[in-house]
Amino acid sequence: MSNISPLIDVLFPATRQQVLAVLLLQPDTSFHLRELARIIGSHAGTLGRELDKLTESGLLLRSAQGNQVRYRADRSCLLFEELATIFRKTHGAVPALRAALAPLSAGVSVAWIFGSLARGAEVSGSDIDLLVVGDLGFVDLVRAVHPVQELLQREVNPVLYAREEFLRRLHAGDTFASELLSKPKLLVVGDMDDVGKLAGNPSAAGTPG
Repeated sequence: MSNISPLIDVLFPATRQQVLAVLLLQPDTSFHLRELARIIGSHAGTLGRELDKLTESGLLLRSAQGNQVRYRADRSCLLFEELATIFRKTHGAVPALRAALAPLSAGVSVAWIFGSLARGAEVSGSDIDLLVVGDLGFVDLVRAVHPVQELLQREVNPVLYAREEFLRRLHAGDTFASELLSKPKLLVVGDMDDVGKLAGNPSAAGTPG
């Protein structure tokens, strides 16, 4: 798994990676050229040529809506599922949030995605619920995850607790804190040992999603 990202860099140029990340991870949503250019920070001319190549390859569908040309992933493409799986691993919510939180790593004890995404019950456009336990400011956290919202075109809802506050809530029997700990989770920072240490009881840490 650790070698996937370098392999992707070899196989796909940067612009192609960025546009595929947006379209493959949101296959039921169509985008017009300038919208995609804004999301990935690319020049419209360069992106247009890339979209033409991907459409000609059969990976994208192109349709006209009024005076706009819109693009979306073609689910009937033979390689759609395989490519979508790869891009979920390399450009999905977990790696995107992990990269976004990296500059704040000194203040983050553990972080995980909870809710519908962790349960595997997400629908198109579902929000991403993110728990962060650590010593950092909420404004800094919101600023850090904002680019992920732009990239994935999904709202990120961060919940921040200081470690002591999270433990206090657990010991007080707070339902929300207990469910955060026991229900499915997608780990972004830390591992299940860190979650168990946070709980003070490894068996109470639930399982990853």
